[in-house]
Formats: sequence, C-alpha cells, structure tokens
Amino acid sequence: MDAQSSGTLQSPSTFSDSSKTGSSHSVAVSDRGDQDFTKDNAASPIDLECHIQAERITKILDEAVYKTKLALCLPNLVQEYRTLSSILSSQHMEDLVFIFEQYDNPLFSTSLLNMAAMEDVKAGDVSLKNRLNPELGHLMYIMNSYPALRPKVEEMIQETNHQVSGMEYLLTLEKFRELMVRQMETTAAEELSAKINTRKLEASNQKLLEKIKEYTETLKEENEKFEETMKTKSDMISKLEKELAMLNQEAEIKLKKKILDSDRQMVLATRAHIVKNEMLKEEEVESREMYENLLKTHLIDEKNQRARRFKVETQLLSWLQKYDLEMGDKQVELDEFTEKYEDELQKCEELEAKIAEQDKEYIPLMAEREEEYHQEMAEKMNKFLIEHAARVIQNAWREVLANRAEKKRLKKLQKKMQAAAAAAEKKGGKK
Repeated sequence: MDAQSSGTLQSPSTFSDSSKTGSSHSVAVSDRGDQDFTKDNAASPIDLECHIQAERITKILDEAVYKTKLALCLPNLVQEYRTLSSILSSQHMEDLVFIFEQYDNPLFSTSLLNMAAMEDVKAGDVSLKNRLNPELGHLMYIMNSYPALRPKVEEMIQETNHQVSGMEYLLTLEKFRELMVRQMETTAAEELSAKINTRKLEASNQKLLEKIKEYTETLKEENEKFEETMKTKSDMISKLEKELAMLNQEAEIKLKKKILDSDRQMVLATRAHIVKNEMLKEEEVESREMYENLLKTHLIDEKNQRARRFKVETQLLSWLQKYDLEMGDKQVELDEFTEKYEDELQKCEELEAKIAEQDKEYIPLMAEREEEYHQEMAEKMNKFLIEHAARVIQNAWREVLANRAEKKRLKKLQKKMQAAAAAAEKKGGKK
C-alpha cells in the first residue's frame, strides 16, 4: 500500500511538468504564421494521464480522511452494538466480539508490554511480528469494508467536540486534501498569472507606503494644531468651572429652602395617611367576611370536581387496558414488516454494488466516445478553415488579375491619346 501510494504521488509531478512543456510548445506553434490546420487538436495522452493520476491521488486522500474519521469514532462506535449488528455480517460480528474480549482480558493487556518489540519498532522494524495490536488493524479493515457505516461516522464526527485529540489532525488532513486538489487543478498559466498579480500588488503596496508617509506627516501637523486648540479649550474649561462653583453655592441655598418646604408637606401627608389607615381597616373587616363566603362556595365546587375527576380516571384506565391488548397484536405485525424491510435493503445494496461495477466499464467507454466526437468536430473545423482560406486566396487573385488588365487597358488608351495629339500637332505645323 505504501509503495503504491508513493508511486502515485510521484507520477503526477512528472506528468504535470511534461504537460506544462507540451502546453508551452503548443502556444509557440500557435504564434507561428504557418499554422497547420490538418493536425488533431484533441487532448494529448499526457493530459489524460495527468487527469487519471489526479483522480487516483484524490481517491487515496479521501480513503485516508475516512479511515482517520473511522479511527476517531472507533471508541464510540464499538459501543453501538445494535447499529453494528444491523449492518455487519454475523461472521464479522463474531470477530469483533472476539477482539473486544481480548482487549478486556487483563492477560492480553499485560502481554502488550513487550519491551523488545517496542525497541524494534523504534529502530524501524515494523514487520507483522512487532505490531503490538494487529487485531486493531483487522477491526479497522472490517469497519472500512461496510459503506453503510459512513453516514454514522459522519454524524459522530459532527457531534464530537473540536478539542478532542485527533480532530486537529483530521482538520489538517482535510485542508491538505483541498490544497492538493486545488494545486492539481491549477495550470501553469494560472500560476504565472498569480505571480504577475503578486508583482503588481507589490508595486501598488510600495506606492501605498509612500502615501502613508505623506499622510503621517500631515497627521503630525494636524496633531500639533489640535494640541494648541486643546490648550485654549482647557483655559475655557477652567473659567467655566469657576462659574460652576458659584452656581453650586446658589443651588445649595435653593435646596435648603426646598427641604424645609418638603418637611412641611410630609407632616401634612402623615396626618392624611392616619385618616386613610382607619378607613382601610374598616374595609378590611368587610373584605374578610366576603372572603369566608367565597371560601365556602369554593369548597363545595372542589368536592364536585374531585368526583368528576375520579370518573374520568376510571374511564382512562379502561381505555389504557384496551390499548395494551390491541398494541400487542400490532407489535407482531411490525416485527414481520421489519424483517421484510431488512431483506429488501440487502437486495438494494447488492444491486448498487452491481451498478458500481457496470459504471467502471461504462464511464471509460463514454470518455472514448466523447474524445472521438471532439476529434471528428476538429477535423471538420480544419477542413472548413482550409476551404475558406482557398476561397479568400482565389478572390484576391481574381482581383489582382482584374487590376492588371485594367492597368494595361489604361496604358493602351493613353498611348492612343498621345499618338492622336502628336498627329494633330504635325498637321497644324504644315499649314
């Protein structure tokens, strides 16, 4: 597995370099004037190989992420006996129970403390004899072979706290997968454009730094002006504080007068309160009599309500007994339906596995068909361009021939005109 993964990780780099050189070569050919329209413009086999290697790398990373999630959820997942028994087969469940019993056995836990094996592992010897818990690897293999456990694992990962040990590794692994996919999807032209953008940003950053220096100088000047204004405002505040002290003295005198007036009003209010208190005592006697009469009527109503409640409770008990008898029969029907549902679910899983095997053959065939279609369209396009270029050249040559014929005709007319003019001059000289 390690050799395979290392091989798949090394191959995309070489293929990506070759694809970059191939793309640069194609750009150079397109810049030339004598472009050959008869060649095929379909995707090269190097690009297809790069695409296949990228898919293999993403698949390996997805398997690593899922196995990490499964390892993090393993302590909680082994406690879900019902879910495991409903998904796993009987043979695998027996293997899991055997592994659990071994880990619960104290003799097995003490046998793990093999210091010689630990030293071999530290030295780099990771053979099967020096693995301390090969049963754990078998447990991970069993769990990973059932895709029906994936939703349960994802649900446990979402419910777990991010502070749990191992979640940080999972998050970094998922970020690494996203970065790898993004890096494999970016082309050489995109990387070059990113570098050009960074250089442009550096130039703009330099200009902004110069502007910041100018703004700091202006801020210093404005700060000095602000300090001068603050000094003048502090002088004004000291003057206002003195005026405030004078006003406080006047307010204290007025307060004392108001306190005396309030004392007089309090004396008058206490006298009025005494009179009101006597009136309230009389009202209290009347309200107590009213309360005793209401209490008697309420006691009578309470007896009547208790009698009604007893009747309702007896009727409810009879209904509950009837419900228990009916639900016992319904439970048997429910068990039969659950057994039928599990059988149908197993059949569906088998059909999905068959469909997945068919997709392995169907998808490459569709890719080949699409490639043939693109090749055919490219040939038609090249043929159309060649015919169009031939028509343009023929029309241009016809125009050139017509222009040459027109020039010859004009030269002949000019010679005839000159000859006629010379003949006329000779006749005039003779006369």
